[in-house]
Amino acid sequence: MRIKFLSEVEKRLKLLFNASKSGYKFPAEERYRLAGFIQAGIFLELAKRSELSELMEEIHYSIFAKSIQERKNENDSTWQDEILDYSNYDQPVFERNK
Repeated sequence: MRIKFLSEVEKRLKLLFNASKSGYKFPAEERYRLAGFIQAGIFLELAKRSELSELMEEIHYSIFAKSIQERKNENDSTWQDEILDYSNYDQPVFERNK
């Protein structure tokens, strides 16, 4: 059962990371489903959290050629460059539409 679980986690992580690399935003429901699946495996003692984190890092690195933290740091800096100006919406709608 343990090997089957780890194989399924690996398959799902590859699907998620490949979709992300292709620019496709994986639906939140699927991300939550994967997180729940992983939590269930930890609860049922099919794998340890540290083991699954290591597996996730390995798969991420094989797809993106960088660690999760490196990619997160890059995305954080990109996000800061894309700050939107919402000041237009500070005023209530009924006042803007007069």
